Amino acid sequence: MRIIPNQGVCDPHVHIFNGKAYMFSTHDRGPGQPIFRMDDWRIFSSDDLLNWKLEYTLHPEDTFLGKCEDCYATDAAERNGKYYFYFSEGQSCIGVAVSENGPAGPYRDALGKPLIPRGMVDTYCYDPTVFIDDDEAKTPYILFGFTVIGKKYYIARLNEDMITLAEEPRPIEIVNSWANDACWVTKRDGVYYLNSHGSDYATSDNIYGPYTYRGQFWNDAYSDHGTFFTYHNQTYFTYGVPENWGEEPVDRYYRTTKIIYAHYRDNGEIACDPFIKEAGVAQYDARWDEIKSVWYFAASDELYKKETENGFEMRGIRNGSYLYYPEIANMRQNARLYLGVTAQKPCEIEIRENSPFGHVLGTCRISAADPDKTPAAEIECPLENTHGTHGLCFVFRGEGEELLRFRSFRFEQVKD
Repeated sequence: MRIIPNQGVCDPHVHIFNGKAYMFSTHDRGPGQPIFRMDDWRIFSSDDLLNWKLEYTLHPEDTFLGKCEDCYATDAAERNGKYYFYFSEGQSCIGVAVSENGPAGPYRDALGKPLIPRGMVDTYCYDPTVFIDDDEAKTPYILFGFTVIGKKYYIARLNEDMITLAEEPRPIEIVNSWANDACWVTKRDGVYYLNSHGSDYATSDNIYGPYTYRGQFWNDAYSDHGTFFTYHNQTYFTYGVPENWGEEPVDRYYRTTKIIYAHYRDNGEIACDPFIKEAGVAQYDARWDEIKSVWYFAASDELYKKETENGFEMRGIRNGSYLYYPEIANMRQNARLYLGVTAQKPCEIEIRENSPFGHVLGTCRISAADPDKTPAAEIECPLENTHGTHGLCFVFRGEGEELLRFRSFRFEQVKD
């Protein structure tokens, strides 16, 4: 499922600022180009990941670059109420612009010269990633570079001003490294995940490395430049594909963007859902065979995904926990819902419209079962709803630390 189609939106870096998703992207000029031609950088915003608004366009003429058709990948960060927009000119250098008016800009060139100039290190200086660590100082880092023909990615700590380097860039060591560009780093449970164009990734317990190669976690139509973000307690992977994928010839130089859900296995490996690459996130269809619980759009903070023998399920459910699934299309009037759960304690599930405080469409009561002896159950829950598209919020009520384990839900299919 492509977002913002037919606009050449690619190299997506999504950040959550002030409760809203902002995508900092590059912009392919149009179909039929013989090479990458990119004339500016763009910022889009969304609060539902389906509908995106163009907020700002940064033109190279407004920076030290001047006119340029090599507006390569970009990233962003927030620090002390200011927003920073990092950009690269082809494979040559990296600059930075700043906004004091919010993430949507306007931005002004912060230095009037490159932050990372050509030749600073022994690699191509482009495709920046700015990572804010979760230590007490919220230490900021910039990563960039290229691992082809013996080169390496580089990393440097940024100063508090976010526009100067606090140290000389140093190379990142990757055991069994790949040959590609577009590095990105994220962190989970104290482990740093470094990934690249093509969905190769490696892990380390130190931001500087060394990193150990873990393989490829995803493959879809070149799986172009991709990054991770977390929104409403859900983890996503966003990446580029050719706009005309599926046609011949494939146009590699005119791209679009996709977003899918990302999960982590018990051993730390990244897993994604192939079904969602076609269906898209944050929208559902009552005619699907099942809607997996881990495809939620929003979840209360205590909930988490857990790997099982058959995939992933939601755990940590207690009194007041909720899971929200908006935009469920093709719901029949007074739909009959079936919930795939494993009960841990007696509890209730309220099915509410659009929010944890919305109108109650239905309630089901669940008796406790011994999960070691009783197979996981499917609980029937009739709803009182109108025909059409609805957002359903599952709110859990009961006493105890874990009321149940939630796998999936589906709707009764009635033949016309």
